[in-house]
Amino acid sequence: MACFDCRTGYDAVMMLRRISIFVRFLTLFAVALPAAAQLSNSSLHGAYSFRYLGVSLGTSSAPCSDCPVSFIGTVTFDGNGGFTVSGQGNYINTSGASQTLTPAASGTYTVYSSGMFAMANPFAPANSSTFLFGGVGQGAVVASSTESNNIDTFVAFPAATTASNATLSGSYQVGSLEFAGGAIGGTRNTIFTMTADGNGGLGNVSISGTSLALNNANATTTQVSNGATYSVTANGSGTMTFPAPSGVATASQLLSGAKTLYVSQDGSLFVAGTPAGYDLVVGIKAMPAGAPNPPVQGWYFITELENYYTTSSEIDGYQGSTHELGDQAGTELLHLRTNSDSSSSAFDQTFDFSYTFNSAGVSGTPSTGVVFAAGGNGNLYIVAGGAGDYYLGLGVKLQPITGSGVFLYPYGVQNAATNAPFTAQLSPGEAISLYGTGLAPAGTNATAPAPFPNTLAGVGVTINGTPAPVFYVTPTQINAVAPYSLDPTAVSVLTLQVTNNGTPSNSVTEYLGFTSPGVFTVPAGGIGSGAVLHADYSLVSTSSPAKAGETIQIFLTGLGAVTPAVSAGAAAPSSPLSQTVNAPQVYLTDPSGNSVQPVVAFSGLAPGLGGLYQLNVTIPSGVGVGVNSLEVDGPDAITFQATIPIGQ
Repeated sequence: MACFDCRTGYDAVMMLRRISIFVRFLTLFAVALPAAAQLSNSSLHGAYSFRYLGVSLGTSSAPCSDCPVSFIGTVTFDGNGGFTVSGQGNYINTSGASQTLTPAASGTYTVYSSGMFAMANPFAPANSSTFLFGGVGQGAVVASSTESNNIDTFVAFPAATTASNATLSGSYQVGSLEFAGGAIGGTRNTIFTMTADGNGGLGNVSISGTSLALNNANATTTQVSNGATYSVTANGSGTMTFPAPSGVATASQLLSGAKTLYVSQDGSLFVAGTPAGYDLVVGIKAMPAGAPNPPVQGWYFITELENYYTTSSEIDGYQGSTHELGDQAGTELLHLRTNSDSSSSAFDQTFDFSYTFNSAGVSGTPSTGVVFAAGGNGNLYIVAGGAGDYYLGLGVKLQPITGSGVFLYPYGVQNAATNAPFTAQLSPGEAISLYGTGLAPAGTNATAPAPFPNTLAGVGVTINGTPAPVFYVTPTQINAVAPYSLDPTAVSVLTLQVTNNGTPSNSVTEYLGFTSPGVFTVPAGGIGSGAVLHADYSLVSTSSPAKAGETIQIFLTGLGAVTPAVSAGAAAPSSPLSQTVNAPQVYLTDPSGNSVQPVVAFSGLAPGLGGLYQLNVTIPSGVGVGVNSLEVDGPDAITFQATIPIGQ
């Protein structure tokens, strides 16, 4: 394939060096944490209270389209990879009737070094290979069955031992999601604040939310539940009752009735649900007066369940992680593993978001869309939908993990372009950044040209035992390229390890996929203007924007396998060009929400350079003027972090 902008003249190479993976980027990662051991199966031990809610897409032998399923009770972990379940739940069968759910009595689980978590899903007996994936955070476990025909959310926390009504006391941020009557068309969603008096009373609770039954997908309703109550026993179980709002028909109520309740020992988190119903209520202790702004900072595991309703329902389940940067812009980097009834398989999403918080630690209102409410002294947050997007999510902060000697942070392996959170999958040929302490001798600051060596300054990286070419080394950061020999059809979990002049680090675990696109940015870090060049190799910027009809060059990583094959980290050939096996799609979305799909003229390795991919994209007519979001889609992963300025 011949293309005028696949050349590698001196000017182009110098520009690419300025905007590529060689740019050092450390600041977004830094998070101060106290010392603690890595996590393992023993990190889960004893009884945990939980609520599970989702929908089943059925199996080929027993099809069932978006049939709700729920369970509430106790899961007991043995600390050695086994668990048992007890409680009560229901599911909607293929005839549309509600039926008692009998879960698998026992199963297995795995906790990886970062707290990433996999557990056989006992609530999907028709799908014996279904697993809940998620994370073990500070005081809670969150997960979702993203690789299956179950679209769901799971929230669990250690069962209390000396709880009482006084455990639930003070102000709480509360969210709920319900498939009323076991029907997707009965979806309703709330987000509100309530106060527990420590003695069983909640007072008159103003509940705000939206409901499909009210035909108000784009409006918010507030209903008052007068004289709401609760009770809590020593093990944290009890009831929470929301009397029906006066004069509101049953079908139009946002949240009402008696719920089975579970409260954590410290009262920072509770879940509730109707055992015979299909709902999830989550509450977190509100942030105290004088809390920092932004109220969240660091790494969080997250689970979400959504019914995105426009003209019809789309049910989505998510698990992943977020990195709350703690800056004044309220910046958040997100990875969500997404399972949707509109997609044939699960896929990764990486993107960024910003929140503006009020003094209560809340961003947004139900009437304007996303509501983000922090709580649990910054260790928890709730995300709830609004304006027709029905969803509920819970984030829980990672347990602090550090170590001595040559120590690779278990959450410290990221896409070198986007700094996407560590739960995002790696892919063959991806440029990655590894963070830790003692990774190289003090004072080391080494770089290498292509072809990248397997060791640099005496430092090497292995992935599943295979050396990964290294091109940048310091005591706290290593940049490397994942070998192309990694096979997503053979393995889904990877083990990474660093060796510093003969001394090995701890091993950490990551997921593997076919692609993991990430666009480099200027300045580096993954947020803001993409590393994009005009045909003359000058940088696309707000002062020199791209225009309709122009073919631009986008530089990125994570596009996966290439043909002809190239050794990872080697200088890519210019003849023949090495092109990606999987053809990506590109979308541009302007500030008004108008999207266009440019033509991708070339997708492959950037000639003459190591570890860098290039897209040549022709911008179509109809593109909106202004800063456009840039979306790059692989077959199993999507990124929309970077932007491109578009001019007249």
